[in-house]
Order: sequence, then structure tokens, then C-alpha cells
Amino acid sequence: MPRKYFGTDGIRGEFGEYPYTRNFFRVLGASIGKTFFSKDNKNNSVIIGSDTRESSDEIINLLAEGLQFIDCKIDIAGIVPTPAIAHFTKEKNYTIGIMVSASHNLYHDNGIKIFNSYGHKISIDNENLIEDYIETLKEKEFKNDNIVLNNVSVEIKNEYIKFCLKQFEKFESNNINITLDLANGSNYQIAEEVFKKYGFNVFAYNNEPNGKNINKNCGSTSIDNLPDLVKKNNSDYGLSMDGDGDRIVIADKSGKILDGDDILYTIIRGKLLNKEEVKGVVGTTMTNLAFENFLAKEKIKFLRSSVGDKNVLEEMIKNDFSIGGETSGHILLLDKLTSGDSIIASLVFLYYSSILKSSGSNDFLKKFPQKITNLKINKNLPENIINIAIKETLDKYIDNRIRLIIRKSGTENCVRIMVEAESDKIVYEKSKEVSNFLSGKLKK
Repeated sequence: MPRKYFGTDGIRGEFGEYPYTRNFFRVLGASIGKTFFSKDNKNNSVIIGSDTRESSDEIINLLAEGLQFIDCKIDIAGIVPTPAIAHFTKEKNYTIGIMVSASHNLYHDNGIKIFNSYGHKISIDNENLIEDYIETLKEKEFKNDNIVLNNVSVEIKNEYIKFCLKQFEKFESNNINITLDLANGSNYQIAEEVFKKYGFNVFAYNNEPNGKNINKNCGSTSIDNLPDLVKKNNSDYGLSMDGDGDRIVIADKSGKILDGDDILYTIIRGKLLNKEEVKGVVGTTMTNLAFENFLAKEKIKFLRSSVGDKNVLEEMIKNDFSIGGETSGHILLLDKLTSGDSIIASLVFLYYSSILKSSGSNDFLKKFPQKITNLKINKNLPENIINIAIKETLDKYIDNRIRLIIRKSGTENCVRIMVEAESDKIVYEKSKEVSNFLSGKLKK
């Protein structure tokens, strides 16, 4: 059975629109409580943070109404990046952590990501159990006027800044200019403070959230203006984060855009030059073949998971690897923390980039041409129709000249088509062909 609420990265959708009504979030809170809390446990606890969407505070209150139907302590972390919730759930021994966010989506969407006591995103089994509870509880009334919320936002913000500053005792950052695009999101204060305290000259943009401008023409999914800002500020790099602070895309001073594959390439080459062991790396089906070939040449084991940083993390834990990530900019460094973090990934990238630069080895990954097309679909289109259309398209375009990945997005109403080949011409032609064919199938 296809799931109704959870996608590849938590729950998200348009707040106030069915099924994500106000009462849904009360029921969701109660369902989360029933999944993770014990009625006999006096130490049930949850930490909740959020990004800057105008609906976030209301959703927190609605969740709390449901959560406190089973006795629990609720601490409110305020506006923080998702990785801060993951980190402090583990470090401060919360039963679970909840981040209220719709990640890189625009403000009208919102949702949640849930972390277990280890600081990892909860399992699919747990997500399925929450969905089962939602279905059994959705007709019940969970309105509660007596919720108690503990504001720990100042403490959490200050502690997270200190945590980021502990990552490197020494950082060669003097006279280095850095441009930050903060997506009017979770990192609009924290990131700027961290980079300034490390000694960088910081030029910050999109750091004035108003509840409606998160990810709007800014952030890691909208980087057209980033190279110009880097040039204007004479910066070594531009660092573009997404709305909840767990993804990063980088532009260098030449205007080249570095995605997750490029960032991992730089970090791993720096580690090898620094005589550090790299046991293995996890990427996804979308990871560029050139990166896999590079790792093979270096005799480093490489595994592909399904798309989604949770899937990457699962493979990393299973194989005891400390490095992994997605092309989209989720970088997982388990020797640092339990989730992707745009600030820490940026710092690690800058650290190893400086090592490569000092050695004269600061080149780029020579990637295979790759194009990703997002094909919008009707949100009411049945799952079986989408699955059949994707299968028939994949069957038709079996071609040893290309690598073709087609999948329904777990976060948006679209199908993502990835075409990779040895030449731009083949990529362009096949992307157009495949998109037209699939589009026709989905309209029948």
C-alpha cells in the first residue's frame, strides 16, 4: 500500500489544505506520542525546532496539543537548523526530536521531520506505525488548552554555535571572503555568526525572513545569482544553504557551481592528501558516474542507495562508513554529527579545499554531463498510473549510451528524470525525448 503522508524526507504539504489541516497536526502529535512514548515513563520528552515559515509556531502548538495527551515534556528550540534538532535529541537524551519545516519548498508548504534518540531520522517502520495511528485516531478530538511548552531557544542557539566552533581548533581563514545565501531560513543568524567567529570576512544575503520569503528565489535550489554575488564581493566561495539548513551548494570565484558530488570529491581528495583513511562512501542513484569512477581508481568502496538522505544514512551505518551524501547537497559526515548540516559541511569543505590549494591539487571532478528534469504532475493522479508510466518509459529508453533514472519525487508533485551520458548533445536530446514521452503517458 502506498503511504499517505510520509515522503522521502518526513511529512510536508500545503498547510491548511487537506489533508494537512489544523486537526491533522493534532492527530499527528498524538500518533507520534503513541508510537514513541510509554504511558508509564515519566521521562517522555521531545525537543521541537522550526524554520522561519509563518505557519511554524501554529503547527508547534497543534503538535503539542496531541503530544501531551500522553504525559511528556516539550522543549521549544525556536528557529534552528534541522541538524541542531538531530544533534541535541541525542546529546540531551530526548525521546524524540521534531523539526517543523518543509525544507527547500516555498513558505505555503510546511511539515515535520522526526529524529530518534540516536539523532537519526526515524525508520520507515516507525513512519508506517505513525500512519496507522493517524488512521485510527483521525476522528478523535485532541484539542487541549493546557499545553506546557518550555522555551530553551537561547540555550540551544548558543550551544549549537559553540558546537560548530569546536569542529576545527585552527582554521586558516584570515582575509578570506565568504558569501552566504541563507535562504531566509533556519540559518539566517547562526551561520553568519559561526563564520565570522572563525575569522572569515562574511557577506550575508537572504537573512531577513518575514515568514513568506523562505527559499523564494534564493537558497540552494535557486543559485542563479550566487556566482555574481561571489564575484561582486571578491569571495573565494559562495555558500548557499536551503531553508532548514541541512543542504549546501557552493559557487567558487570562477563562477563554477559545486553540487554534492563536487563537495564530496573535494573533501575525500583532501583527506587522502592528508593521509586520512576513507573506508567507503555512500551516494545515491543520482550520483554522477565520474565520482564513482574516481573512488574506484582510489580503491575506495562506493555504494548507491535510493534517493533521500535517510537512505544514505542507513547504508552508511550498515557498512560503518563515515562519509556519504546526495548530489542535491545533503552531505553526511558521521564523524562530526548524525545528520546533514550545511554549516559543518561547508567548514569541512573549506578546510580540505585549503589543503588541496596549498598542495596545488585543487582541481575539479570532471563529471559526465547530466540533466535533471522535473515533470510536474497532477497531485490527484493515482500512484499505479504514475508507476506504470515510469516503467513503460524506462523500458522504451533502454540505451547503453545513457544512464536513465526516473522517480516520483517524495517531496513535490513531480516526476524527476535524470539523464547522464558522455556528451551534452546526447543528454539534451534524450532528456527532451524521455520527458515528452513520459508526459504523454501521464496525460492519457
